[in-house]
Amino acid sequence: MLTRHVGVNIWIAGKDVTGDISDYLESVSFDSSMDGETDTCEVTLNDTEKLFSGEWMVKRGDKIKLELWRESWQGDNQIETLDLGDFEIDEVTVSYPPSIVKIKGNSVPSNSALRQVDESKSWENVKLSRIAQDIAAAAGVELFFDATEDPEIKRAEQAELSRMAFLRKLCKDNGLALKFFDWLLIIFDEEKYEQQEAVSVLDYDLSVIKNFSATATLTDVYKAAEVNYKDGKTDELYSGRFDDPTKSDGKTLKINQKVSDKAEAEKLAKKKLREKNKKENTISLTTVGRFDYMAGSVVELKNHGFFSGRYIIEKATHKVGSGYEVSLELRKCLEGY
Repeated sequence: MLTRHVGVNIWIAGKDVTGDISDYLESVSFDSSMDGETDTCEVTLNDTEKLFSGEWMVKRGDKIKLELWRESWQGDNQIETLDLGDFEIDEVTVSYPPSIVKIKGNSVPSNSALRQVDESKSWENVKLSRIAQDIAAAAGVELFFDATEDPEIKRAEQAELSRMAFLRKLCKDNGLALKFFDWLLIIFDEEKYEQQEAVSVLDYDLSVIKNFSATATLTDVYKAAEVNYKDGKTDELYSGRFDDPTKSDGKTLKINQKVSDKAEAEKLAKKKLREKNKKENTISLTTVGRFDYMAGSVVELKNHGFFSGRYIIEKATHKVGSGYEVSLELRKCLEGY
């Protein structure tokens, strides 16, 4: 088998600068986050000649585009690429010794309409996807709604929140996740993603894991969630409960939040229990790089004792420098809900 190679192609302000900066490139990293954070990138350059802090200094606000490539990983002379998308350069740092310049990018531009704050906008009796579509259209981006259920929103009001922050809160309140990637606004169901087939098995006995840290906690973990809401107008009491099928005992989470019927109360109980318990078992590890280790993918841990099982990737940090590795933040997939 031929020697494996990995590298990165870089465009800044629409120009391919890969060849120009190759002799100065120290490393490139890319963070892919599942929910609540934007994707980011960082390019680290050797600046002993004072080029990148001088005449080659990039402009904040310029677009930077990254593409990973690897050769002979799946077969001799086979070249594969991974498009990491577009970013806005939002920070440049210079340090010495040694002389280093770091260029940092964010997937959501600072002037994006997603970050703008509307004075006031409200919706009544609409599906969540409709609100998301309105926001996506106003921001000039596409929407990808990938959830089994589309919650009915009685009333929602955006006030003193950016479009992105408002939509993220709305999704969280309704048990959905939100991310933005390459000008695509994505709303998805974490439970659905957790049921995907694992992209790889990380076997302790055959492991390529470079470092590993696992945590099991009982803090803020519950056996069941119970909703009780009394309608002030009708005096009707709506109750719902959901139990974690994997637990025989534990605390019960009490919820007093507006619902319109028993079915809605039961859905809310399940959603709130999942939200509380999903961080019960978490893992941080670094392993050999793979293109399919991205936020939202599932991996399986084997022969890791108590921590064996299926895990969803919450954050993946790809780094190309002297080699190619990926650092993963994982949480165990919940069973039965």
